[in-house]
Amino acid sequence: MTKIIFGDYRSPAAEQAYAIAWDFLARGGAIRDDFETCVFLAQRITMMVEEGQTNRIRMANRAISEYEHDVEDLDKPIRRAANSRS
Repeated sequence: MTKIIFGDYRSPAAEQAYAIAWDFLARGGAIRDDFETCVFLAQRITMMVEEGQTNRIRMANRAISEYEHDVEDLDKPIRRAANSRS
């Protein structure tokens, strides 16, 4: 697995939040595609910085939660199709 680095010059906490979120998801085996996950986390954390968020733990937790919900939503149509065949 490749570790992709992210930074935002406006907030040092953003880079830390990204690293926390990435490490958490990687340790849990939740990362499906390195690049897509990088883009997702970077976009979410950038939006939080733009909202004025400065707490790295809060940003990391929110990014993790949004990533998990996004992945869960992507899996729903697949699960429904598989269940309808049974």
